[in-house]
Amino acid sequence: MMKNNSFKLIFKNSNNQEVDCDYRLHDSILADKWFKKIKHLKNIQHDHIESKLLDYKNLKDIYQEFCKFAEIPPIDFQNIDQKLLNHLHKIYEQSHGNLSKKENNSILYKFHHSIHYHESENNKKINKINVGWGVKEGPLTEHFYCNQYYESQIIKNNIYLPWAELGKTPLAYWKNAEPNNQSRFNELAKPHITFRTKFFVATKNIEPTTLSNNFLDWFNNYKNLWFEHYKINRWDHIDEHSAPLLAIANHKEDLTDCKFVRFEL
Repeated sequence: MMKNNSFKLIFKNSNNQEVDCDYRLHDSILADKWFKKIKHLKNIQHDHIESKLLDYKNLKDIYQEFCKFAEIPPIDFQNIDQKLLNHLHKIYEQSHGNLSKKENNSILYKFHHSIHYHESENNKKINKINVGWGVKEGPLTEHFYCNQYYESQIIKNNIYLPWAELGKTPLAYWKNAEPNNQSRFNELAKPHITFRTKFFVATKNIEPTTLSNNFLDWFNNYKNLWFEHYKINRWDHIDEHSAPLLAIANHKEDLTDCKFVRFEL
């Protein structure tokens, strides 16, 4: 059982050896809510798609498999550019409501992860160990304003709550050349308002970089109505590049190339 807000995560390194790591739960309402949810999932196998353990490189094959499952005709493409990725993301959004209710729908989420994998080089840099349960978390997902809990920096080995929306952050929306349209921006760009029972362990320190003037000039055209739409009052480089702290590492292990195995509470 958890004692003095302490628990363990067990990993396996590249030599298939177990690495035992001690953690202390962070003192916040959000961290406490997260841990209560984790207690319900600790004995359930984490999802390989949500934990980003699969290969997302072959978007064309993944898309073909998605179309077969969705029973829609696929479009033919040879080259992958942002215009195509935006179009595929729109297909995913439009399909999510119906396909998320079907059984054996893992290809829906694999398709989504593959799109985002190809959208940014940052997605291909491994600096986090991601853990999630996907649809297995069921009713544990809830609406909750998470941005107020974001940290000024991400510290190696600590545990954080990832942004987990059906959409994109404002910066990603701009970088991906989505439509310059307030209605679409309000629909697709989202703050962190969905609290899902997932987490990541940082494998290196991450210092949130400042937002470019080009982005800020563009964002100024949309932010006030976007703030009003989501009932928030700010969005900055911390919201874009950081995350809420869940637990603090009481160890100095190098977790590079390690994979999460289980909790010990």
